[in-house]
Amino acid sequence: MTAPVEGFQPLPWQGAALSVPDAMDLVLVGGRGGGKSTLLSMLIVRDAMRFGKGYIAALVRRDLAGLLKLQSEIQQLIDAQPELKGTRYLASKKEFRFSNGATLFLHYIKDENAYGRFQGVDLSHIYVDEAGQIPDPAPLLRLRSSMRTTDEAVTPRMVLTANPNNVGSWWIFEHFVSRMVPWRPHRSELFRKDVVLISSTLFDNPHLADRNAYIEQLKASCNFDSSKIESEVYGRWGLTSGSFFGSVFSQQRMQLAWEGSQRHRYDWSGRWIWMGMDWGTRSPSAVFIALRPTQQIEYAGQVIGANSVILLDEFYSDQRTPDGSRQWHVGDRTLTTRTFAARCQELCNRNGLDLREVPLRQRFADAAIGSAIGSSDGSIADQLKRFGCGFVPAPKQRVAGWALMAQMMEAAGDPSAPGLYATEKCASLWSTLPGLVYDQHNPEDLDTTGIDHAADAVRYLLSGIESSRHTAMAGHRVY
Repeated sequence: MTAPVEGFQPLPWQGAALSVPDAMDLVLVGGRGGGKSTLLSMLIVRDAMRFGKGYIAALVRRDLAGLLKLQSEIQQLIDAQPELKGTRYLASKKEFRFSNGATLFLHYIKDENAYGRFQGVDLSHIYVDEAGQIPDPAPLLRLRSSMRTTDEAVTPRMVLTANPNNVGSWWIFEHFVSRMVPWRPHRSELFRKDVVLISSTLFDNPHLADRNAYIEQLKASCNFDSSKIESEVYGRWGLTSGSFFGSVFSQQRMQLAWEGSQRHRYDWSGRWIWMGMDWGTRSPSAVFIALRPTQQIEYAGQVIGANSVILLDEFYSDQRTPDGSRQWHVGDRTLTTRTFAARCQELCNRNGLDLREVPLRQRFADAAIGSAIGSSDGSIADQLKRFGCGFVPAPKQRVAGWALMAQMMEAAGDPSAPGLYATEKCASLWSTLPGLVYDQHNPEDLDTTGIDHAADAVRYLLSGIESSRHTAMAGHRVY
């Protein structure tokens, strides 16, 4: 059924979206002002009218204020439908009871625990507004487990809307935007279902009274950040748009070809070799091995400034989907301190080293691994040291660490300055760093709900190097 709801004329692209068969899920992306949330409301009211008692749906969003705005828009559409007269909204339960027997639950969702409200409920439809505000897809995958119906006339369906520049925009980009052609059905391994990607921007919405004034308003709200404007106004989903490191990140300047073992060319005695690590099991562990030359060198055909840091290689303990896609947010729960130590040794071997050649005082990790965990085996740090893979605590300075990291990223490509470089072997860094966003309460820091494991490992490494340099300059023992 493609007919729009009464009293509401859809935009041309919205009309096309209403005609997509029910068997396909929808992912609505693009910039602001295109009408995605309005289409969501239209789909909800239309399908409630179509399926009656067979329609048991959930509308979820991460923030309550946005959910209330949608509730008001849905109410307006309902009021325009004579056949839905008598529909009630139960504010205490956040629930629409349609006069034809259909039901719509409204719920704000932050993590997998939010699934509890729908435990045992058969949901025919799930609508997620601003899905990119949800840090990873796990809560939605839990919700999908409740998508079922006994009504043969109803096909369960999920519809997402998403904008760039949110903490979870990385997984929208990774699983949909980067893989799909708009309006063409595509099999999603994340959802195990055919999905149609639909993109819209404010230029697809002729109802905007003064488009130019709205564009200027958006630009001002982006603080005239050109990359953020590209994403919010023009719907560009390049991962660097509006990110925390958006103004300094450049894969073209920073990425180097991996040369493999080059110990015959460089000082591999230990002075130039460093490691940084972020530990996790439920979340991935990340560890990098790095070269920090104290003099200007040539690497992969490029002149590198003295005291630059070249991230040579990594170990990142994520899980993969059946089609081989990497789940950067999901850790390998079978990982133990013993197997982690073995992976660190393998990492060194790939680069022509033995782990024992990397001085302990030049291996940095989050100080939290030294905390007692109630195990007779001691802390994570104790266990790693027992397996020959010890680390020393990095300085606890998040904001200063990010500032140092940004400064070195900006200097990449300048042979007279210490820059931050990485080879193509550092896949987790290239995949996750560009999508990290600001903490809304502290713009000098990252939003910690993002996929920051690789970034944290690099921050520990750089902060540790800087701390060691100052300690050595002061004439104190480094370790």
